[in-house]
Amino acid sequence: MNNKIKAFLFGGSQQNSSSQNIGFLLLRFFVGLALCTVFEKFFPKNGIWGPQEWFIQDTANMGFPFPTFFAWFAVLSEFFGGILLMLGLLTRPTALLNVFVTFTATFIYHNGDIGNSGLTSFFFMIMCLCILLFGSGKFSLDYLLNRKLIKRMAKISTIVLLLLSFNYATGQSNGFAMPYQKEAITIDISKVQFYLKNNSILPKKVTFIIYQPQQEGNNTLVKWFLPFQKVKFELPVKSKIYMASDSQVNTVMQGKRIDNDKPFLSVDRKMNSATLKLNNRE
Repeated sequence: MNNKIKAFLFGGSQQNSSSQNIGFLLLRFFVGLALCTVFEKFFPKNGIWGPQEWFIQDTANMGFPFPTFFAWFAVLSEFFGGILLMLGLLTRPTALLNVFVTFTATFIYHNGDIGNSGLTSFFFMIMCLCILLFGSGKFSLDYLLNRKLIKRMAKISTIVLLLLSFNYATGQSNGFAMPYQKEAITIDISKVQFYLKNNSILPKKVTFIIYQPQQEGNNTLVKWFLPFQKVKFELPVKSKIYMASDSQVNTVMQGKRIDNDKPFLSVDRKMNSATLKLNNRE
């Protein structure tokens, strides 16, 4: 999520002192409470929920098209917006909506008479503007959600880095190695270059057991293939490559050989510069 959007939705003055954050909490809470009560037009009156006919007519008189829609918009912004302000949830968007509503009440409905009939709505407009500028502060649901979002993004980043690290980190344990993508397994006889590719949208972990001619033992490689990743190999002709199952890995770990089994690939010169899928050739 873009940092500016995140700051607008969930941001606030979180680095202020505790006394300042308590001040933001009190301002938010009592402005929200007042919006829910002083301007309350949501609960039914005369059996009608939401804006009454007179409020819809006043909205039409101010020149708004679709007056019923805008009357409901104002009522919901004040009532549910007040609740959100008290909770400190989506504080800045909610404050912005109520700045628009109270501005309309002050300068259109009351004709800017801030010294008399428009004073109350003007007063709430200024307080909503302050909340918009200051944000929710530390004692809010926005702050908690923001922290959880940061932790979640950190976990996702960690997982991505771990997947990428399989392509760069190398290690050896009981003959196991994890080669860098562009590195090749070589010995000093005629070699063939070819590529293995993962055509899946998911990463794959593959254990390769490789027998090279004129070499005792084997090379055992644990390799992670990222989605659509193509990895270069360079091996001598007549090398045998096994995509080992768990039972084959256990056999090799016991010091036994599996080169009498059918290999996944037998390297020959026709494979030079070829690209092969992990399951079959392209």
